[in-house]
Amino acid sequence: MYIIYQIFYIIFLLFYTFAFVFKGRRRKGIGIRFGIYPDGLKAALEKRKNIWIHAVSVGEVMTAKSLVAQIKRELSQYNVVVSTVTETGNSLAKKIMPKGTIITYLPLELTFAIKRVIKLINPSLFIMIETEIWPNLIRRLGKNNVPIILSNGRISHNSYRWYKFIKPFLRKILDCITAFLMRTEEDRKRIVSVGAEITKVKVVGNIKFDSIDYSINEEEKQKVSNFLDFGTKKLIVAGSTHPGEEDILLKAYSKLKDKYKDLSLLIAPRHIERADEVTKLVKSYGLSVSTVSKIKEASVPTRGTFTPSVLETVLVLDTIGQLKLFYSLAWLVFVGGSLIKHGGQNMIEPAFFAKPILFGPHTFNFKDIASMFISGGGALLVRDTASLTKAISTIYEDEVSATNMGKRAKEIVISNQGATAETIDAVKTILQY
Repeated sequence: MYIIYQIFYIIFLLFYTFAFVFKGRRRKGIGIRFGIYPDGLKAALEKRKNIWIHAVSVGEVMTAKSLVAQIKRELSQYNVVVSTVTETGNSLAKKIMPKGTIITYLPLELTFAIKRVIKLINPSLFIMIETEIWPNLIRRLGKNNVPIILSNGRISHNSYRWYKFIKPFLRKILDCITAFLMRTEEDRKRIVSVGAEITKVKVVGNIKFDSIDYSINEEEKQKVSNFLDFGTKKLIVAGSTHPGEEDILLKAYSKLKDKYKDLSLLIAPRHIERADEVTKLVKSYGLSVSTVSKIKEASVPTRGTFTPSVLETVLVLDTIGQLKLFYSLAWLVFVGGSLIKHGGQNMIEPAFFAKPILFGPHTFNFKDIASMFISGGGALLVRDTASLTKAISTIYEDEVSATNMGKRAKEIVISNQGATAETIDAVKTILQY
């Protein structure tokens, strides 16, 4: 079976390489993917023992951030090596991982490359973020007696169907894994049913609930609230919006603003360079508008002050790093990337601040989390202008339910925290620390 897998992988690799060459593109880190490491990287790996964490792309890198930081704090005698598959994930890891983290690429699933990389890294432990099965890599790590942890493990419905089909092959791979730390009970059941030894499997929750920095500057929050008179307004914050969503939001807001005089709206486009575009769109609806940067007297957030006289009906957030602050001031939050087929943005942050949450149907990047908030009564699903307008009106008319909805959202966050600590405990147990 391994031979068949290797043949199919090589065929895939040849076609993939041909496609890249044909399009005139060049894959970064190609030497590293073949196990050819520069001298500087080799020297860094040789300084101390290494814990190797694999995070395939952007989402997994974001998830791994808190785990990497915790390992570096509590197991400082180890290097932390983070590998990715995608170039975007690699670039992000270099930006957000703690100082001293070694960033590299996962080797290709070719035996000679894997052997070379394992020899170079010589890991004391290998941690996979989420369920990404690389048979040759896992098998070789197992032969080298390297303990393996599956962290933040999940199995989607589609993956589950495929894994059941290859269960005899998969079971041998899963036998090489030391511990399975799964997100939910459903994930636990699925990994066991496809071959994981039940005694190795534990439900610990989702690291994503730990990986967000919830701290805010309370002095700045109070200053903004006072100067913008948010204490007497019900502020709707539309966070991380994408093209097409602002139209839906503005149509709903235009229908509601005359009925509910204290309703206010802030739009925070996902990409800050779209601020001018969104500002023009707001004006096209006959609404007055101002950007946050325009009403600030200084550019430094902790020193900025706001002038009430220039505050207009709709605010557009065009400054970096302040969305969290406005989430904390919001009465209601709409999480963008969900009314269009983008996959949604993270709804955990506004939930922590006990805000009622709305989002659209396209949340496949956060499917489990979105389902958790909907079923737990911490969020409402909207699909278009009509349902968005109705949801805002319903929440406005029932203040008690709105407050309870926000409380449930926060309770869901709090009850799902702790996966990072559980993972650290597993790491220490395996390393006998």
